[in-house]
Amino acid sequence: MREAGAVLRRWQTGGMRPEPDPAAAHVALPTRMALVAAMAAANGAIYLAINLHPLSTPRILPAGAIEAALGRHAWTIWPYWLLLLLAPMLAVGISERRVLVATLRSYAIALGLNVAIWLAWPTRLPRQAWPDAHDPATADAWHLLLALDRDTNCFPSGHVTIPIVIAAGFCVQHPGLRRWVAVLIAVLLPSVVTTGQHYAVDIVGGAATACAGLAFGARELWPRAWAERLERSS
Repeated sequence: MREAGAVLRRWQTGGMRPEPDPAAAHVALPTRMALVAAMAAANGAIYLAINLHPLSTPRILPAGAIEAALGRHAWTIWPYWLLLLLAPMLAVGISERRVLVATLRSYAIALGLNVAIWLAWPTRLPRQAWPDAHDPATADAWHLLLALDRDTNCFPSGHVTIPIVIAAGFCVQHPGLRRWVAVLIAVLLPSVVTTGQHYAVDIVGGAATACAGLAFGARELWPRAWAERLERSS
């Protein structure tokens, strides 16, 4: 099994080419932070522009059994905000240049798919008026969200697409944290429904565009991921 992993690694790096300089193969923390900030700003600007000016009347989708089963809970604004912040935090943790470039490329492809769908087939989910009878911090968290976001651009959920893409890249560089990251995202994902920001089908759509972005944007990383898995299993 170790030999199979070594073969995959050699195939990924192009055979007998010399190893790159370790310093040149990594991106400095300030550069990573600047890249993440720029991508987040561009994402926010595009999202809000489409939110404010949809090309056609957004459609209201029927709620299903999953929405009814999960219900709506004001306190889940906290895992919702954590899910939003998770992607930039994980992205800053990707220091390997090749992994970071492939992850950001996948991010751009997946977000492009989302934008195309938002423009061609806009959807909306009428919001429930949350009372201010919560603790002040929870009320403030809701007021901030409602001030920044509107009830459109539901399908597919960018709040699902982006964390999945970034987490995939993060886990390629940090395979030992893969299970913990997967569990964390799985625990946080229902909050997009329980806060009334998305339909359950939006999660499926967001995961689909994330997978498409990774399939086309990060293909060169998968031999490495399989090689590491083979080595750990041997």
